[in-house]
Amino acid sequence: MLKDLGVGDGTRAGRASALASASRMYEEEVAGGAIRGIVRGRVAQLMLIQIQQLKADLLQAMDQIDNLVDANRLNVQLVASIPAVLILFWGTRALFLLWSNVRMKDLRLPKDVHAEMSDYLKSMEEVLILANHENDSSNNTAASRGVCLGPKDMGKLLLWMHLYLNLLDYMSPPFPSKNCDSIHQSMQKMLMQGQMSTARQLELLKVIQGKHADFLKTL
Repeated sequence: MLKDLGVGDGTRAGRASALASASRMYEEEVAGGAIRGIVRGRVAQLMLIQIQQLKADLLQAMDQIDNLVDANRLNVQLVASIPAVLILFWGTRALFLLWSNVRMKDLRLPKDVHAEMSDYLKSMEEVLILANHENDSSNNTAASRGVCLGPKDMGKLLLWMHLYLNLLDYMSPPFPSKNCDSIHQSMQKMLMQGQMSTARQLELLKVIQGKHADFLKTL
C-alpha cells in the first residue's frame, strides 16, 4: 500500500521512512481540504495506513510488556510467596506453643513457663550452696570446697531437677531441641555423686543457667 502511494520501495528496511512520508502526505491532504482529499480517495487510503501503523505499534508495545512480565515472573512469584511463608512460619510456631501447653495441661505463655523453670534452677543453686553448711565453721577451706552432696541434699537436688526437666521436655518445641539436649547432658554430669564436689556442681549449674537464658531469644 505504501508503494502504491509512491513512498518507499516495499522493503522492510525502508518501511520507517515510507511511514514518515505517508504521515506528511496525510497532513498535507488534510490541510489542503479534507473533502477534496476524500473525493480523490487519498485521505481514506492514508487514514487506513495510519490506523494500521497504530495497530502495529500497539501490538509491538504489548509484546514488549509480555516480555517484561515473563522476565520478572520469578520475582513476582517470590514476592507473592512471602505472605504465605510468613503465615506458615507463625502458624507453625503458634501450633507448637498450643501443643506444648495442651501437653502440660497448662495454658500459660512460654515466658511464664521459662520464669518458673528459672526459679527451679535457683532452688537447685540454693541446695548446692547450703549443702554441708556445717563445715563452714571449720578452718579447712579446701576441705569445705571439696565436699560432695549428702543423700538428703541429693534428694532435694533431684526433686528440683525433675521439675525443671519435666517442663523442659514439654517445652521442646518451642525451645530448640539442640539446646534442650545440651542441658540434659549437663544435668546428667551433675549427678555424678561422690565424683563431683558441690563447688564444681555450682559452676556447672551456672553454665546451665546461661543456656536456659538463651531460650528467651527464641520466644
